[in-house]
Amino acid sequence: MKTLKSPFSNSALLLCLFICASVIACSDEAADLLPTVAPTITLAVVSTATTVPAEPPSVNTPISAGRSIPPTSTARPQEPALAPTPRVGVTPTSTILLPIPSPTEIPAKSSVLPSATAVVEEGGGRGGTLNLVSRQVVKHEDVHADVSEALSSWGPGIAYSRLMRFQSGDEVALPSLSAECDVCESWAMLDATTFAFSLRDDVRWQDIHPVNGRRLVAQDVAFSYERQRSDGFPNGALLHIVDSVDAPSEDLLQVNLLAPDADFLVALADGHSKIVAREAVEIKGDLLNGPTIGSGAWVLQQNEQPGASYTFRNNEDYFGEGLPRLERLVIHTIPDGDTAYAAFRVNNVDVHQLSPVEWEEFRQQKPDASMLAFEEVGRGLEVAFNTIEPPFDDVRVRQAAMLAMRPNRAIEETWQGRAYLTQGVPLGIADWRLSNEQLEGYFDDHGRATALLAESVGTLPAQVDIEVGDFGDEYLAHAERIAGEMQSVGFEANMEILDRRRFGERVWFGGDYQMFVGPMAPVRSPNAYMLAVLSSEGAWNTTGHKDEALDGLILAQAGEYDPIERRRLIVEAQRLALGSAYRFMPAASVSLWAWWPDVRGLEPNFAGSEYSHWSRVWLRE
Repeated sequence: MKTLKSPFSNSALLLCLFICASVIACSDEAADLLPTVAPTITLAVVSTATTVPAEPPSVNTPISAGRSIPPTSTARPQEPALAPTPRVGVTPTSTILLPIPSPTEIPAKSSVLPSATAVVEEGGGRGGTLNLVSRQVVKHEDVHADVSEALSSWGPGIAYSRLMRFQSGDEVALPSLSAECDVCESWAMLDATTFAFSLRDDVRWQDIHPVNGRRLVAQDVAFSYERQRSDGFPNGALLHIVDSVDAPSEDLLQVNLLAPDADFLVALADGHSKIVAREAVEIKGDLLNGPTIGSGAWVLQQNEQPGASYTFRNNEDYFGEGLPRLERLVIHTIPDGDTAYAAFRVNNVDVHQLSPVEWEEFRQQKPDASMLAFEEVGRGLEVAFNTIEPPFDDVRVRQAAMLAMRPNRAIEETWQGRAYLTQGVPLGIADWRLSNEQLEGYFDDHGRATALLAESVGTLPAQVDIEVGDFGDEYLAHAERIAGEMQSVGFEANMEILDRRRFGERVWFGGDYQMFVGPMAPVRSPNAYMLAVLSSEGAWNTTGHKDEALDGLILAQAGEYDPIERRRLIVEAQRLALGSAYRFMPAASVSLWAWWPDVRGLEPNFAGSEYSHWSRVWLRE
């Protein structure tokens, strides 16, 4: 691996500066902790659904009014891996290599989703009401003005469409941030910083005054993105890399980036990047109190008690063929967990997220129910070391601490299997993950740990202070386990428990620790994590490490549009970060879901605040 004299240069520096300039907060929990900072959410990965065009264009010319995007094949590949494409990206020396990839097209909706006819053949019907639960009260209805998933994905926000969305279905290996078209028909890269989107011609706004069912056009998307990234809107950080958005015609949208960004499409697919109607905004100047008028599968009904529940009817003019299948969808706001679970147990709620105890109880009592253990992206317990102060300025001490830990035992005993071991890079595609065999080599070897510590520290025990974030019983129990494991190889570990706000201030922002055990900084995309947290110059690199080889890998992958090459770079970056013992996640989060047997067609992907899967659900009679 060729290293760099300086970790940043040219377009890669520009991309890093924009990401590092923002605090990246995606979850409702993080938003509550960090109220004074404008948050950022996820960025993007070129979709695994892309296919190689039959005939690449002969020239790479900018898009102009009236110019159509060249047609491409719509056949879905049989394997999840992408066919090789020409490499365009930022190398360790920040050189962009051309030629530019040919335009790519997302498969037509009907090639991915079962048709209405297929549903009938399975014995299902149409109609019925699906009941869901949200645990957080929605403060208002302006989807650009709040990072809350309760608004974007579990409330009024599901009425809206996006330009892109995240793939879901039984053919998608989870976790996944692979993006596909929503209101676009196809997309193309004209060069490393220019994306062109051809819009569907059958997308219409919901037939509500003052929009009145008119066609959705490219100017609507441009208006929405300019509004989202304007001053004061927290979701604007998603579009931090955008230079300009143009709509040369009703059917064509062009987005120009400030620098190559391999995560760009995920920013567009994120559940917070909504397309809103100018007419609706202009009624009051904002959407805080509505009207909520979207172009999505669900039409929000007027409720007598806003915030207590949200009722949606199916959008009969929705562009998805045969969708949605349900007649209604109701989201009940029930902040108390026991009350929400009780409603699920008596089948007043159809789909619910469970605790490990609830999961086991429900599994035993309802063995024919469907259940899903969903591996979350960028959430869970992290461990990191301060590499610039003793004793962890010595890599051998950091390695000894890791070798003392037994994360797989903690996952089974402390988390009841509701976690997984990973380096920490949010997994944009499932096959980016290091195998369990590869990961295990860095942990659970007390003989090696004792030898390394004795070799590197003159006097034992080695005194260390551990800052622990109080984010729940499992977090505290796992921290106590880690302290005990380190004690057994020659450390003297002293824990200080910090409440959530103090942990955010001292650890995430201040970097005031020798070692911490607590939640990962709220970043939810590969580039956001690697550029802001894992790189030497990242704004959230509180470990203080300097690593030119790792920086080279991070910058190379940041603008690498070839998925095969990007995977290689990201896998190597994870190995290097683990080998140098900077930071890792011994217990990344797994959320547990269950639904009653009469709920059919539910194949969810909850990554990136996704919600399109609800349109394919149907209820068995």
